[in-house]
Amino acid sequence: MAAPGFTAPKKKAARKKPAGQAEQEWNGGAYGMPQPGRLIETPGACTTPRCGAKADTLDETAPALAGWTRAGVYGSREPDRVWCSGRCAAYGIALAELRLTITARRKAEAARKRQAASGKGPADA
Repeated sequence: MAAPGFTAPKKKAARKKPAGQAEQEWNGGAYGMPQPGRLIETPGACTTPRCGAKADTLDETAPALAGWTRAGVYGSREPDRVWCSGRCAAYGIALAELRLTITARRKAEAARKRQAASGKGPADA
């Protein structure tokens, strides 16, 4: 309802569309089974030279490695490596975490139990 003294514009009736036309508009008229999406290359198949190389074998002061990420996981059988992008580094860290030694896993679990028993969180330690 319009405020006193003002005339609200009249609403125009929406044009009715034939059944099925709305469905064709939202997907560009495509129908049937969807087409496969674009091929997404996994970081494990990165084609950048030296991506994933052991960090100890490279000169990290080289300008060609500027912006690269060095990553490793303590207690892993995997050595520290250098990665061309954050996406590749995340992939490498996940692999290194999967390759934690049994001793490292046991130590981590014991530390978690000690923190839970003492009532302190990781930030309080």
